Amino acid sequence: MADNEDVDTNEEEKAEGGSKKLLIIGLVAGLLLGGGGGAGAFMMMSGGEEAAEHHEEEVVEEEPKVDTQFVKLERMTLPLVQNNRILGNMVIDFSMEVEGDENKMTVIRNLPEIRDAMLRHYSNASLGKTDNPRNVDYPRLKKTLKDISNKLLHDSLIVRVMIVQARQF
Repeated sequence: MADNEDVDTNEEEKAEGGSKKLLIIGLVAGLLLGGGGGAGAFMMMSGGEEAAEHHEEEVVEEEPKVDTQFVKLERMTLPLVQNNRILGNMVIDFSMEVEGDENKMTVIRNLPEIRDAMLRHYSNASLGKTDNPRNVDYPRLKKTLKDISNKLLHDSLIVRVMIVQARQF
């Protein structure tokens, strides 16, 4: 009987040793196939060396960054005029985009003159649309503020004008 037990344990040890070897071989084969397949897919998707060289050329062509600043022009009251008659008033908040700190300081120093020029312009000109004077023509208002400001500053310092808030009363 002891001999039968020894034979059974030897067979179990051989079976366990064989299954461990098969498990290790299976894992190594899986890693090789999976890693090779992943590397092959990566190489096919990258487009080869030509795409890498083209990508380097694009990086060289970057434009230098410009420090964009905003100058606020708050609570500007403009009249809604039609045929020399005041229909109402608009209180408008603007933000003017300039490039660089030096230009920002120049615009800030000239804000009272810009306000004065805008009030003088819109005391005679219509702020509203031609077909409905009670509705503000925002694109024309933005363009006018930009043009008047740049003319007053004797340089095109104002890049863009944004209307932050507009209230009619």
